[in-house]
Amino acid sequence: MKISLCIPCFNSEKTLGACLEGALHQSMPADEILVIDDGSTDMTAAIAGKYPVKIIKHAKNMGLAAARNTAIKNTDAEFIASLDSDCKPDKDWLKYLVGRINLSNVAGAGGRVVETGASSIFDIWRSVHMQQHWGERRKTNPPFLFGSNTLFRKAALISAGFYDDNYRNNFEDVDISRRLRKTGYNLVYEPQAAVGHLREDDLFSLLNNFWRWHFAFYVEEGFYKNPERFAFKIKDNIGLANRFLEEDLNNERYKLIYLDFLIALHHSLRDFDYFNFPGSQGQFNIAMHSKVSFWLSLLDLTFFYHFDCSKRNLSSLIQKEDTFPQNFLALGLILSIFMRMKFSDREFNKTLHRHLLFSVYKIRDDRLLDRFFNLSQLHQDWSGLIKKQQVNLNSGFLEVLLLNFKSCIESLASRFSGISKLIENSARETDQAMTVT
Repeated sequence: MKISLCIPCFNSEKTLGACLEGALHQSMPADEILVIDDGSTDMTAAIAGKYPVKIIKHAKNMGLAAARNTAIKNTDAEFIASLDSDCKPDKDWLKYLVGRINLSNVAGAGGRVVETGASSIFDIWRSVHMQQHWGERRKTNPPFLFGSNTLFRKAALISAGFYDDNYRNNFEDVDISRRLRKTGYNLVYEPQAAVGHLREDDLFSLLNNFWRWHFAFYVEEGFYKNPERFAFKIKDNIGLANRFLEEDLNNERYKLIYLDFLIALHHSLRDFDYFNFPGSQGQFNIAMHSKVSFWLSLLDLTFFYHFDCSKRNLSSLIQKEDTFPQNFLALGLILSIFMRMKFSDREFNKTLHRHLLFSVYKIRDDRLLDRFFNLSQLHQDWSGLIKKQQVNLNSGFLEVLLLNFKSCIESLASRFSGISKLIENSARETDQAMTVT
């Protein structure tokens, strides 16, 4: 049997060397290794060039699914193995997968990802809530095979129609697993086929990668089709955050609970931006907004808030494509009095919004936050921002998120004594970790 090992890479200079070292020292080595350089702008290609591998370059970044399809189309091997570039395989990894795929009617086998770094609070959270395995026992036909480390029959992948390029970097493994199962093939999960995960996250990469994990599922299920379905997505975000909070509290993983808490607002803001995005799913990634748009939005909200509350459908100085910053800031202003009531640390609310601004749009601007929170102190009730029905504020989104978020915090406070102080302490640890990264 001839095996081709595919390693898709995009700006993988930090981990590619370790990945290739593990791939080249297998007890059952692959017949060839294809490094698919998916439009990297760092030293990925130079590092790959130091090893006995075949390098295929994409002119631009096209995503994991496209990179794997490139490998399939550029080999005559009967079997296609795949490794993510931030994974280092154990020496017997491929041998265990080959042992499983030789079974009758098995189209693919996948292994287990073991977190090896887990040094920062972000990596620890990922190791708990983003596990890439199905346990310690072998399984036939698990829900899907994690794409980070697999072995497939090439003919089966072709008959299933290749990977779907539209999924780019997430859900492509779920999709191909599902289509293979529909054609009558079996899939096998082999926990002895282990790879070490070398990934290191910060707040931005952790929360956005986790959001993308489930994004395609929610699109497929129609949660972004209309305001009514979208409201259920917001509720689901808060339910997910609440479930993680309870799990971490019950298991005394107190340092993680602020990140759980943050998910409710982060995911809802990311969802809102996608819900309002005029492009297709394939085009959408992170619709970056500039610092200037946030400053203008703050000025705009301040100006129009001082109109008489009897005024309705107020106009705005801000273009329609920049509505997100206004809704982001309006959410913070309306939440401010509630947050001051529930959290005694006067800096907590500012910390929360600093982390949201960074995690959603990778913006750091302490001057903006200072002005924002000075403004929030001027009024005890900012709900007039919704009542005035300013054209760019989505009252339905804000009301659903505010109602359900407040209800969640109230419920947690009634069931877990001292929860506010625990979240504040966890937030400080997260802030310290951000300073390090």
